[in-house]
Amino acid sequence: MKRLLVILFILVCLVVEGQEQWQLNFDPIGGVYEEPTTVKLDAGEGATIYYTTDGTRPHTGSRKYSTPILVNNVSIIRAFAIKNGNRTELKTYTYVCDRKYDLPVISITTDSANLWNPATGIYVKGCCADTVEPYLGANYWQSWERTANIEMYDAEGQLCFNQQAGISIFGGFSRWLPQKSIAVIARSKYGDSKFRYPIFPNREHKSYKSFILRNSGGDFQRTHLRDAFMTQMAKPTGLAIQEYQPAVVFINGEYWGIQNIREKISEHYLEQNYGVDKDNVDILRQNGVKRHGSSANYKKLLAYLNTHDLSNDKNVDELRKFMDVDDFIRYNIAEVYSDNRDAGGNIRYWRERTDTSKWRWVYYDIDQGLGNNAPRGYERNTLLKFTSVNNESWPDPPWSTLIIRKLLENKKLEQQYINTFADHLNVYYHPDTANKLLDSMVNLIDYEIGFHQKRWGSSYENWKHQLGILRKFIDKRPYFCRQHLMQKFNLKDTVDVEIIHPGDEMCDILFNSLQLKQNFKGVYFEGVPVTITVIVLHDYEFVGWEDTEDRSPTRTITPDGNISLKPIVQPKRKSHFANQVIFNEIVCYQLDGDSCGDWVELFNRSDKEIDLSGWTFTERGYKNGWELPQDTRLPASGYLVLTENRDNFKSYYSADSVVAIGNFEFGLSSQGEGIKLYDAEGYIVDSLTYSVSLMEPLDSNFAIALKHPDSTGFWSSWIYERPSPSYMNDSYRSHLQHEADKRYWTKVFYIGGGSFFFILVGGVLFIRSYRKKHLNVQ
Repeated sequence: MKRLLVILFILVCLVVEGQEQWQLNFDPIGGVYEEPTTVKLDAGEGATIYYTTDGTRPHTGSRKYSTPILVNNVSIIRAFAIKNGNRTELKTYTYVCDRKYDLPVISITTDSANLWNPATGIYVKGCCADTVEPYLGANYWQSWERTANIEMYDAEGQLCFNQQAGISIFGGFSRWLPQKSIAVIARSKYGDSKFRYPIFPNREHKSYKSFILRNSGGDFQRTHLRDAFMTQMAKPTGLAIQEYQPAVVFINGEYWGIQNIREKISEHYLEQNYGVDKDNVDILRQNGVKRHGSSANYKKLLAYLNTHDLSNDKNVDELRKFMDVDDFIRYNIAEVYSDNRDAGGNIRYWRERTDTSKWRWVYYDIDQGLGNNAPRGYERNTLLKFTSVNNESWPDPPWSTLIIRKLLENKKLEQQYINTFADHLNVYYHPDTANKLLDSMVNLIDYEIGFHQKRWGSSYENWKHQLGILRKFIDKRPYFCRQHLMQKFNLKDTVDVEIIHPGDEMCDILFNSLQLKQNFKGVYFEGVPVTITVIVLHDYEFVGWEDTEDRSPTRTITPDGNISLKPIVQPKRKSHFANQVIFNEIVCYQLDGDSCGDWVELFNRSDKEIDLSGWTFTERGYKNGWELPQDTRLPASGYLVLTENRDNFKSYYSADSVVAIGNFEFGLSSQGEGIKLYDAEGYIVDSLTYSVSLMEPLDSNFAIALKHPDSTGFWSSWIYERPSPSYMNDSYRSHLQHEADKRYWTKVFYIGGGSFFFILVGGVLFIRSYRKKHLNVQ
């Protein structure tokens, strides 16, 4: 029986091996080539290849491959091979050979019936649609999913992925537009459960479960980027947003224009971006409509809001336990600023189902804001509308404004709301910031947008006109938002606040909701307290303020006019061991195959042994450094090596005279960085910012060595040479030899008193006399 099983196993392996070796090859594979391209198909001798070039599925009645295929436009080649009764899997490649494309390209290939058949097609009205917009009951309002082949090529035309997936029509009222949003989902039943490619460069993820090809919703045929622009602008505030990348889409080989690749809000999105358990989250929309999980906890939140007086600070403290109040304030401010005319219909929020989780919001679907359908939308008092009870069913029914109305019952939250709004207007939504972001997004699609607009019956000039409306909105909106804040909260006037930053290498400054890294100017409100906190970095200390004798690093100021704040920060004193223990040698580069690891060498310049127990070595902040072990001692004029990996280091330098300890949990940059050494009390002993210029490939390891132990403090005092751990550097040894030679020859030539002078003069006179006699003889 065992023998039979072994034989069967071998046979299976042989069959699998044969299948793996026999496959259909395309040369070249699909891509964006910009010019006519010849494609060769090969499945080995004896194989028959059947193919199509129009995106339809090939069969044994399709054309047989015999000669290379010339592609001079956009063509989808689908093919399979048959050999000895065995058949390869169907392969699909798209060849874009008509012109230049500077955006990623996505090609969707599916049976035409999946899209256009009146009974089964997801892109058409079908039999049962209403006769008026948005044609409810149409096929594209159904949640049908169809199988398709999805290819993505990057902006250079190189393949990102090519696989089977599910597609379905996505969105709300934008479903009836001629270009529709499409959800693309990877599932195991189609082949692979993930798209194994970093679709969004601004994310760290290497694969995705799904993504959206968005038609830009109500901004279709206008700027085609309003929603993506606004969410990208709000992203630095900390809000959850869908990442964005524009792409050119082809459907069954037909140019479909620009569609914006966006993340799909789902349990997978939350798992990737927030590290939560995807099977243990609640995702809701609008007034508690379940998208995933349960709405039970949200109903408890609403019950708490309706039954508690939030003017009481204790009730707000309790509310913060199950709702991220700060997140909601940022979310509401973004909705107000953008004048989102569909805010009530596009609310998305989520929580992980744990005892300590809080409800958070997703900033989502802003295409109806930023002046869309309202060229003077920048004047609209959206703040009043979003903080009032409105007797309307859409877009801002009373339930949609309940949370912000309840929060603003509390005086502290009111002040937080006002100051956070002012913070965002001064930084994230400032016209300079907004226009810079818009420029970058416009430039990204500027070349392609003309083709897109022509495809859908519009023009490049109309796009420019719509961009002008958007630019006018972002230029004028901050002024009107400030006017609306003053009206809503009975504020007297605005004030200018200036903060002089000592330098981001010295401290961070927290100002209201902002973390400042440089000088700052902003517009705030008279009578509304603002708070500033100075957080000094480890090597510095806070001294005080230029305008007051107050020595507290935190100040709360109620401005009654313009104010200028300048904190005073100075370096801490250095360690008592400074200039005694120094960095003497650094190794941060190894050849391939060298596992010695990085290391630095310390040298004790003093005449006494020094206890280094509890000292810290770091190339990051002090708190992230490596603490030297207890009972670490450095003899007078002695050396000590700190290693990334002591075992590996000792395998290279095994002599007993080499004293090394380890292991620090970080590497040293081969390009250069700053390193520091602190004593046990946290005071700096030595520091160095080194750089490495690897202009040519090196054929050996090297060290960065101090020329002379007395030459610290300047990068020019360091030199590249061979490593010499626990021994004096070659350059220092040469220096000592040079000094010894100088002393020797000085001793030889020095004879004492004035004798040397008389001997020198006598020698000169003798030479002159000799030369004179010699010439006379001639």
